Amino acid sequence: MSSIEIVVVSGSKELFKIFRDTSIGSLSLRTADCVSLTSDILPTLIKLEKLYLCGTFMGRCDLQMPSSLKRISLQTGKCSSKWLCSLLIKLSALGHLVKCELYNSVVQSRGEDSDADSNIHECDLRSKLLACDMSNIEIFVDSGSKELFEIFRDTSIGILYLITADCVSLTSDILPTLIKLEKLYLCGTFMGRCDLQMPSSLN
Repeated sequence: MSSIEIVVVSGSKELFKIFRDTSIGSLSLRTADCVSLTSDILPTLIKLEKLYLCGTFMGRCDLQMPSSLKRISLQTGKCSSKWLCSLLIKLSALGHLVKCELYNSVVQSRGEDSDADSNIHECDLRSKLLACDMSNIEIFVDSGSKELFEIFRDTSIGILYLITADCVSLTSDILPTLIKLEKLYLCGTFMGRCDLQMPSSLN
């Protein structure tokens, strides 16, 4: 089934049980409910290479990724900084090149979590993310925010695609902190002088 692309707009436990242990190659889940229902199925999809997600994702990411995954795309959705941090940690653990695409994705401000326990957990996640080797992750961003790019600060991202001039502008003070960034791709219109400070790792 590696040549089959499956798109699910609304699903059920019964539907996703059919997919368990199969060799589906591409799966698109169009709502957060679908993602939740398939959380224990995903690790069994041993040939899944492409995963597309839509919806609102808060808290921590509890998805277990199959080791075969090569591309994950968050499309037209909203997520918390905790969720994105924990997703990046899971992708780092795969140990091979993975494309992570963030299309029309909104990252919620940390301000929504004001209780002490929540802030402690977020700091713990942040420390784990900084300790990860993210040099095998390709990140694509087509519309970003300060909250999104702050997650990348001081990490070991290896490849970064910024698809608009606004993204480039928002990441200008983050770039020098990306100490393992080797490839940087820019799209957009750029006038005046270039004020980007490049990391010394850039190849």
